[in-house]
Amino acid sequence: MAGATLEFTFKDEEVQAMARRFRKQLARVRFRPLLAAIGNELVTSVSRRFETGTAPDGSRWPESLRARLTGGQTLIKSGRLRDSIAETGPQLTARSVEVGTNVVYAAIHQFGGIIPPHIIRARRARALSIPGIGFRRAVHHPGGTIPARPYLGLSDTDERVIQDLTEDWMRKKMAKMRA
Repeated sequence: MAGATLEFTFKDEEVQAMARRFRKQLARVRFRPLLAAIGNELVTSVSRRFETGTAPDGSRWPESLRARLTGGQTLIKSGRLRDSIAETGPQLTARSVEVGTNVVYAAIHQFGGIIPPHIIRARRARALSIPGIGFRRAVHHPGGTIPARPYLGLSDTDERVIQDLTEDWMRKKMAKMRA
């Protein structure tokens, strides 16, 4: 039978030396540029979710009562929560990136939850101005349920973008290592 055979033979010492050189070069690699690019893409992705009113899985957020009554957008009354994502920006370490917010009420909107009945009291003024009712020193809030409206998380598109950014970054690093 006719044919061709291609055979590779490596001596163990050569492979070990190559692995040591690769590990040494990899230890010097700086991940911050890659992580910053990923973080910036994720901030943009979260901003898009506020524009479209969608969760990372692509499902629509339940419309809020305020948005239904006033014609506004869900989770965007003052824009504080949405804007805090970009203002905080991606938080980088040498080996990780986080995108989030420091707004106190962010978690209840991300995960949903039950707000128990409570009293709301005026703090910076002598009274609260309640539209359609007038001024009151305190009001009773009946409590309620806030549905989850996830805005943080990775979508399928985010995962593909991260993969593409990482592959491009690795190609460039490998090219430099060969040079």
